Amino acid sequence: MLEKFKKLQSWQNSLHAKFDCTTGDTVALDTEWSHLQIDGVALFLLVLAQMTASGLKVVLTADEIDFIQNVVYYIERAYRIPDFGMWERGTKENIQKRELHSSSLAMAKAALEAVNGLNLLGRDGSSLCVIHVDPDAHYRNVSTLNTLLPKESSSKDADAALLCVAGFPAFAIDKAGLAEDTVQTIIKTLQGTRGLLRFLKDIHHTVKEDKSKVEYERQELDEFAGIECEWPMFYIYIYLTAVFRSDKALAEEYWEKIRESLVVWQNEEGFKAKILPKYYYVPESEIDTGSFGESVDRIPSLFRVPSKEKMPFLWAQSLYLIGRLIRYNLLSVNELDPLGRHLPADFRHNQAKPNSSFRVSLRDTVVQVALISETKRLQTLLSTHGIPTQTQKQVEPIKIRSPSELVEILESIGANTKLGLSGRPTRPIGGLGACRVYHIGNTMMMFYPNEMELLDFYMSLDMLLLIDLLKNLLRFVCLHWNMDQRPTLCLFLRESIFNGSHFNNMISFLADLKNGLCNGVKIKLDRLQALIRTSCIERLTFLEEEKLPDIYSRSSSRWSLYSQLSGQQSHLLEEHDTMNALEILTQSVSELVDPVISKHEAERLSSKRLLEAYEDEPSLLGQMYILHELIKKHGENYTASFDGITEDVLIDKVKEIYALAGTKKDWSAVRYSASLLGKQVDSLSPSITAMVVRDKEVTIGVFNCKEFVINEPLPPSELKEIIFNICFEHDVFECVLQQELIIYLGSMIHLYPRLFDGMMRVRIGWIIQAMKNELDRSEQKHKALHSLAPNEVKGLLQKVLQPPSADKIEDYLYARQRNGALGRVPIGFYPKVYEILERVKGGLSVRGYHLTLAKTSIADLHKTEKRFAIHVEEMLGCIGLPEYRQVIVELLMVIYLILSRNKEVVYNDTLDLDVLLVDAIQLYTDSGVGMSEPSTKHRQTSYICHQNTSFYAHHPTRVNGTASFLGKAVANQLLGGSLNITDSNMCAVS
Repeated sequence: MLEKFKKLQSWQNSLHAKFDCTTGDTVALDTEWSHLQIDGVALFLLVLAQMTASGLKVVLTADEIDFIQNVVYYIERAYRIPDFGMWERGTKENIQKRELHSSSLAMAKAALEAVNGLNLLGRDGSSLCVIHVDPDAHYRNVSTLNTLLPKESSSKDADAALLCVAGFPAFAIDKAGLAEDTVQTIIKTLQGTRGLLRFLKDIHHTVKEDKSKVEYERQELDEFAGIECEWPMFYIYIYLTAVFRSDKALAEEYWEKIRESLVVWQNEEGFKAKILPKYYYVPESEIDTGSFGESVDRIPSLFRVPSKEKMPFLWAQSLYLIGRLIRYNLLSVNELDPLGRHLPADFRHNQAKPNSSFRVSLRDTVVQVALISETKRLQTLLSTHGIPTQTQKQVEPIKIRSPSELVEILESIGANTKLGLSGRPTRPIGGLGACRVYHIGNTMMMFYPNEMELLDFYMSLDMLLLIDLLKNLLRFVCLHWNMDQRPTLCLFLRESIFNGSHFNNMISFLADLKNGLCNGVKIKLDRLQALIRTSCIERLTFLEEEKLPDIYSRSSSRWSLYSQLSGQQSHLLEEHDTMNALEILTQSVSELVDPVISKHEAERLSSKRLLEAYEDEPSLLGQMYILHELIKKHGENYTASFDGITEDVLIDKVKEIYALAGTKKDWSAVRYSASLLGKQVDSLSPSITAMVVRDKEVTIGVFNCKEFVINEPLPPSELKEIIFNICFEHDVFECVLQQELIIYLGSMIHLYPRLFDGMMRVRIGWIIQAMKNELDRSEQKHKALHSLAPNEVKGLLQKVLQPPSADKIEDYLYARQRNGALGRVPIGFYPKVYEILERVKGGLSVRGYHLTLAKTSIADLHKTEKRFAIHVEEMLGCIGLPEYRQVIVELLMVIYLILSRNKEVVYNDTLDLDVLLVDAIQLYTDSGVGMSEPSTKHRQTSYICHQNTSFYAHHPTRVNGTASFLGKAVANQLLGGSLNITDSNMCAVS
């Protein structure tokens, strides 16, 4: 199961959560229990690390070490693995839907910190016995955790499971004040008279729980409000944490609560002892009288039938024993926590882990940079501009390698043929991992970052984008470096980087590095040998070079994209003749021409005509249109003659054009061919996760076509399948263009979260439409979006996301189109829609979608719940025009304003928003303000709403603004015509 889960994080492949305590056998099949509980596996690692640090020898063999290393790989990606959580149920309704749980993430974080650099055989163990953790995976867990807290998950705000990560035993929350806020939220929300609830509306062990029923509707959970069981063991977590924090007053308070919760237990032999009950429950007699609540005297589980509840609850009892040992000074906090996890992160001692450890980022880190020139010729060129570099020969015996080679090297860590374990999964190395020096065998090695790898995806060909990515990388490393010693970044400078029109941009970037400050980051630029002394070194001396994958003898993959060129150009791309190759490639780049044949024309031609057209087609994009049609007719492995002499396989021809288009910077042809080849960019999954954990939903799909909603982290393979299945038939370009945007958005939401204010759904296809609208207004309006360089696409995206000041808006039609496409709504919008529904009993209707509180799926939702906001977004998602959507948002704000000022109004019928908009447009036309528009009388609703562009372009809040006409239409419907709107801000374009 362990090996399967590393490859596919499916709950069916997860390690089992429970076993027979006598035999060790499994007690439930893979699909018979909610086994996927990251926190349980992480707790195992954490306790193992604590026991090892205390001097105990638990692990004894090399096989066991390899197994533990693979368990680390199992939990490393907790930040993108929704699980069932501590209570084995996933969402509150127990409908087998997994969630990202803060308690699971935090326990994984604590475990990774505890085992990183730990020698499982103690001080006597060799470097082979040290456990290694990916620093970038650790960072992503920390970042995601800090985003989720103080909530436990999407369906559970407060949850007692967080007590064991905010304090003992994990002490996993390092962010200042966040641990205390989390604990106080739990105490305020869940504390009772005999213990704490696990979470609100918890059905477990209540007398109303139906043992034959697993899943519950949300409205059914209301029956359990106020009768949830109280669990006294959570008092002990608070007590122990208070002792560790030296909070004597809090410790005394909760020890007294623990004493009051004890009951006398007697076994069959007559032995008596005071123990802590599993829980206290509300008896059925109290529920029948309706007097339950905090005032009711709950009954201990030991006095309940069936008899199994009369046995001691080992979890609670073991915690109680630890508490007694601590209280009577038979056990010290340092003995209970040898790793010092209860101390502030920067004060945790590392005596048991001399190899490496994580710490809290200092946010003022100096980043060391070494510049390595690909050739002596390039070194000479750069020196004339005052940029000091070294060649690979000059840094010997240190070796410079690609990040893909490091991935292959690390795959051997934890590999064990006997156990059937493959070692580290094939995962890319992130920015933090790239800033370490690696001592492999007897050799020191540096690996340049992924950003400088000529990957198979075309984004690596854009030099301006590369500069931007490197600046962001430096900033990221500066802010989030979490290891001892300084980060050292090796930049491998190829001659291709300086070829073309962006030479000066790259020189300027390198000059900033030399001057010691780049993108606000302090830089130390020096010879690599001089930087080693202060670098962070990852020691993998147990790896023997002769046993590593054969990566050193083969040629570098740095030219992988270009090496697909056929014929006479391919030999020019060898490393020994790089400059000549660049010169010839430069000469071959010509002005891009438009296709002679269009995509629609190609679709109508026969195979014979397509081959004839190919010979006369001067553009690479036109050639791709023809190849695509041939592939649709005959399949990608079909052979055809394009010159009347040689036979070529269609898919090979596509690969050839993909590489050639890359050298010519023909981005339209590059993107079209990349889609046909099914290309996938790295880091799709982390980028989606970055948005999802910030309470965003992401939709994949072409504008005004079917969309797929993503509301939880997904693996890369599944994301690729979704994108290509949804987009390919509607727009071939968008299969890769949407991947680009996901990468940019994932980065921006981390760096500039304010850009996403008011956006609950990030609709990729609609954002592309907003970018197209912006492009049409720019100096590049003659260009198609797919023809822009990746750096231009990124810049355009950031411009579109930037909210304008309300007083600087000049074109209200465009402002509405943009905000509608982005799905941006005013502050407090969703709760205000809820309040409208409370007064409009028949609900709201738009484009055939009916939203009402009478729906069972909505009735019990609170107005601030995300699930209610999702229902509102589903209603607005039925609208096909961005500006129409935005005016509907404004209309809803007007309705809220009118109802809030007329408390007596209750409307029993359905309020049709389409009809209200038609009425508003009619009033606008009749008033003379919109005289330029044709009369709206006797026209269909859809025509009026979609064709009256003058109304959408009109100022919303000034005298005779759109808000006044919307308000009059609403007043006519709700109040019989009486209206007085004075608050213009309520309807402002957000």
